[in-house]
Amino acid sequence: MSKISELLKNICYAVETCFLASKFYFSMKLVAMLATTAIPLLNYALWREILNGIVDYESSDNRVIVCLALYLALTMLTYILNNFSSYVENRYTDEIRIYFDKILMEKTSRVELSFFDSASENDKLNYVRSHVVSVMYSTVWQTFSILSSAVNVTATLIIVTAYKWWLGLLTLALLVPYLLYNQSYAKKRMRMEKEQLRDNRKKDYCYNVFFNSDVQFEIKLYGIGDFFIRRYKSLWKKLYRINRREDVRHSIISLLILLLNLASEAIVLAVSALEAAVGLIGVGDLQYNLSMVSTLRSEAESLVSSVNDFAVEEINYAAIHEFMRMKTEGEKSGTKIPSENPKIEFCGVSFHYPNSEEYVLRDCSFTINPHEKVGLIGVNGAGKSTIVKLMFRLYDPQEGQILLDGVDIKEYDIYALRRIFGVLFQDYVTYSLPLREIIALSDFDERFNDEKLRRACDISGASEIIKDWNDGFDSVLGRNYEDNGKDLSGGQWQTVGLARAYFKDSEYMVLDEPSAALDPVSEDRIFEQLYHLSEGKSSVTISHRLSNTTLADKILVIEDGHIIEEGSHRELLMKNGRYAQLFNLQAEKYV
Repeated sequence: MSKISELLKNICYAVETCFLASKFYFSMKLVAMLATTAIPLLNYALWREILNGIVDYESSDNRVIVCLALYLALTMLTYILNNFSSYVENRYTDEIRIYFDKILMEKTSRVELSFFDSASENDKLNYVRSHVVSVMYSTVWQTFSILSSAVNVTATLIIVTAYKWWLGLLTLALLVPYLLYNQSYAKKRMRMEKEQLRDNRKKDYCYNVFFNSDVQFEIKLYGIGDFFIRRYKSLWKKLYRINRREDVRHSIISLLILLLNLASEAIVLAVSALEAAVGLIGVGDLQYNLSMVSTLRSEAESLVSSVNDFAVEEINYAAIHEFMRMKTEGEKSGTKIPSENPKIEFCGVSFHYPNSEEYVLRDCSFTINPHEKVGLIGVNGAGKSTIVKLMFRLYDPQEGQILLDGVDIKEYDIYALRRIFGVLFQDYVTYSLPLREIIALSDFDERFNDEKLRRACDISGASEIIKDWNDGFDSVLGRNYEDNGKDLSGGQWQTVGLARAYFKDSEYMVLDEPSAALDPVSEDRIFEQLYHLSEGKSSVTISHRLSNTTLADKILVIEDGHIIEEGSHRELLMKNGRYAQLFNLQAEKYV
């Protein structure tokens, strides 16, 4: 009962959501489906009267003409309804796709970042992306298809058993092997699809690298195209062999079951032919009986197939429903609104990434005071970028607390928290959009504020890049969608990313290796702006070049997942500890 209850609940949810996707087209499709269910049965009865009337024309009077006119009218109506139904289905499919695409994009934008660190979770996401529209759409229409087939099976079964009671039962009995095999095959195909999901993703990855402009450089430089082609063909052949073997087996078994099912039509044809030969029934009755048995068989097969497909889609639906019910960041968010320049404290924080047991941070503690400019340094893998991600609640620590103005960070609204920061990560993102939109992504409502755009470009150095561009801020970057798009170097892209961070005009700047791809002149300008033109603002800067952090109010040295030294540049040099060692090591290279 609980399984049936869950099934009915899922059906109701699917019907409700598909109805909400487009109430108009949902209603029109339903009307067309119900209308086309009854017309074939009426046509069979009319055709029987027409054939019998033609054979016995003298006693038929005008009945043949009337039935023929009705038959032609219903046939014409069927064509009209089918065309109308196809049009409605096409439009409704578009409505469902945009509806669920929007839900999927909104959901994905709100799930935790840890979701993307898991291969199994990415499998789920790809599965949902591939199936959400088809599953939700088919769940609804399979429900109505089951109802439609059930009505047709009931009606034709009554008609067939009224002619020969045993004939209807025989037709249904011969369908038992089809029912069992169809159910088994549907479950097997579902299982195979899930088993092959990872290999299909790998295959698609090998294919898609050829269309990634960022990878093309190395494909040509190292001649690795053949490697990806071989890997693609190997995966394709592996999947092809498995599916071909199953397809051959399925074709043979399906043919044998079809021949078995056709036995009922052969029997009714033989019985009706004998009765027609001795005058017990007319030619129209013979054709009618054959049509009814054929319809009973096909509708019963359709009913069985729809029920089995629905059972399989129920498994699909469960996976989709699980994703849709997944808790988002907002659901784990607090309600407090942070100040623009809060005091940030890490109190005994320990953290490891999902699906990893190795701790990146261990008992990490430090304080960043309001209006303080902090340099965060350490070797690769020490945990510098992880600290920034925890500050933004992209992840939550397993142990310890992060406090904003003395309050646990979890009590703050997660989106309001992120809005106080202007950010540039070392893995800067490139977009194929007009420059004004790329820069204004940090404060999109201000994208037409050219004065604000110019200020951000002047501070970041992007003005030098665009000074000779005819379209200025409306120039499109990247050549994915524009033949005349501007193609920037890595350093120029990083400068544009920095302009985006400054455009937000935040009180709190976080820069993770902001000059990694820049020339010395641009690098010097960035830190000049950061330390001298941003008085009264807070900043956290991560840089491997220690000369960039010498003017910081406080430098935090992280090693083995926790802070081992802190102080100003001068104080740390006087300590002659780890910071002094790293600084002198770099300074020697310039002497």
